[in-house]
Parts: sequence; structure tokens; C-alpha cells
Amino acid sequence: MFTFQQFKVYQENAAMKVGTDGVLLGAWTPVCEKAERILDIGTGTGLVALMLAQRTDKSVVDAVEIDAPSCLDARENFEISPWNDRLNLYNSSLQDFSKRVDFKYDLIVSNPPFFSGSLKNPNQRIAAARHNAGLSQEDLLSGVLQLLSDEGRFSLILPVSDYETFRMKAARAGLFESRRLEVMPNPGKPVKRIVSVWERVFSDESIVEEMVLELSRHHYSNSFRRIVSEFYLH
Repeated sequence: MFTFQQFKVYQENAAMKVGTDGVLLGAWTPVCEKAERILDIGTGTGLVALMLAQRTDKSVVDAVEIDAPSCLDARENFEISPWNDRLNLYNSSLQDFSKRVDFKYDLIVSNPPFFSGSLKNPNQRIAAARHNAGLSQEDLLSGVLQLLSDEGRFSLILPVSDYETFRMKAARAGLFESRRLEVMPNPGKPVKRIVSVWERVFSDESIVEEMVLELSRHHYSNSFRRIVSEFYLH
């Protein structure tokens, strides 16, 4: 179990446990006060959905997860949270979910499976959570474009190695970056992760920020501390 300031995350059954990527996505993603519906694609334990529920007052937060055992954890985490009346869980693939839903989302977030060329984990559930064979970038973009409102935003986190490919595919599909956070693991190290926000309207001036994650082992930077200050206990 992982304990945050306002909620707890049980993760005994989940294929992917609580990690920095999810925390960054949930804490940094810009959230509009007027957002009525939010969707978390590949929710896993429900971490990002819980963080977004904490950051909003009235938004309905839907979460999609294809892995049934992970849904056991997410459902429990939703039920024991202070926002259980605004959190909904769907055990489904994005592809199937997007065909059934007839409403749009003001914000969509995803910490997607992104490894495509590396050796797969022998554990099939972990492999499915980490590798994009079941949810390619094309499938992700197709689902987002179908579910996103005209003025909605899509936020996701990717390894820097996959970012440029996604950017080109997104532009061809009709999504354009409006903001991004480039995350370096340590001072002097190259960017490892990119958290980015995408919209249907093209902007000439994308806001670019940089952040160092750790100054040394488990010694987090002030920038990271500020972003997660409302979530981490210490």
C-alpha cells in the first residue's frame, strides 16, 4: 500500500505499481476548473484518476483499464477515497470503450504502455502494461480524438525516445502540443521523460519547462517537491 496525504493506493494485484511517472502526470497536468468530465486511460491502480479527483471539486473522473486484476485494486482505491461518488471504473480496452461512449471529455490523461522494441517481460500482464502491442500510438490517438471535446486537452507522459515519433503522428491526426515539461533524472543528465499537453488548435508558442527530478538519490529537487506538495506525505 502507498499512502498519500488524502488517499491510499492498494496495489497488490496491479501489473504496474505506483511510480514517479504517474505521480508527475497527475500532479503537473493543467486542470481547468470548468472540466466536467475527465478520462484516465490505462489507470492501473487508479493513481492518476485519484490525483485528478483531489485536484477538482465537481469533475466526474472516468478510468479505463484492460487488466482485470488491476481493476480490483483500482475499484477498492476508488471506493475508499473521499471522491468515490465522482470516480467510475471501466474494465475495458480503450478501443472498445471509445465505441460505447457517446459523450466527450474536457481532459484526457494517459501514462501509456510505451516500450515497443525492447525485450518483453516474461510476465504477460506486466508486458501488456509496459509494451504498446495492445495500445499503439495510433490506437491511443484515435481513441483520444474520438473522445476529446473540441476545446479539450490531452496530457500524457512518454520517454524522450518516443516523444518525437508521437509528436509527428499527433500532428498528422490533428493534435498539437501546447505545453510540455522536460524531466531530467539528475543534474547534468539528458532529458528522460516528457510530460506534454495536446489540443486540437495549433499554437505557434508551445510553453516549454524543464525540471530536475533528483539532486541525489532520494533527494528530490525543489521543483519536484513543489509539484507534488499536495500529495506526498514527506
